[in-house]
Amino acid sequence: MNSLIQTCRTAATNTLAILAMSAAANSAHAITLQIDPAQSSVTFTSGGVVLCDPDGNCGTLPEPQTFTLSGSFDVVQETWSFPVWSDPLTMVEETWLRFQSVAVDSGGAAALGFVFPGYHAVVTGESFSASENPCGGLGGSGGCWSMGYFGSYAGSFDGTTLSMSGTDYAGDFFPDTFSFNLVAIAADAVSVPEPGTLACLTLGALGLGISRRRRSLDA
Repeated sequence: MNSLIQTCRTAATNTLAILAMSAAANSAHAITLQIDPAQSSVTFTSGGVVLCDPDGNCGTLPEPQTFTLSGSFDVVQETWSFPVWSDPLTMVEETWLRFQSVAVDSGGAAALGFVFPGYHAVVTGESFSASENPCGGLGGSGGCWSMGYFGSYAGSFDGTTLSMSGTDYAGDFFPDTFSFNLVAIAADAVSVPEPGTLACLTLGALGLGISRRRRSLDA
């Protein structure tokens, strides 16, 4: 069963990769956020099943544990254009949100298997939602099937404050579950210029330098 799940996940990931190769990012904007520990935590709930002996005496699962989240991460919003899988001539445009430069301290949850989400979310206005399922994250992709336990998250981001909640899993059968909530506030904002914009700025700078050199020679 584990090999089947892995095969399904690999096939789905490969499908997503092929579609992503034909996508084009139009713009990107990165903002560094600081997590508010007073409003951010992750709760670990052990998976598994309760076993009983022939006399009806049953064991128990460990009590849930809650850990404080702290640290920082970058939020990047990008607008992507890509073809619909069933009609390559039709382009779809979406705004995605993803996290990078993650420096999050989960207070021990990481040792139990918690992983801060690295997969992207689809943005609608100030709201966003995401699924780790590779068949559910690319709007309009279709033609994709996968199985297993996949993390997810959802929330809102107004450009200054990000609030979100989500779920992460560890293990394939009766997996451990991590439920998390966090609030993070912008600490810095940096624009990431589009490749075309960067090229124009570079050419403009070169042109300015040549102009100044000519003026110097004419003098």
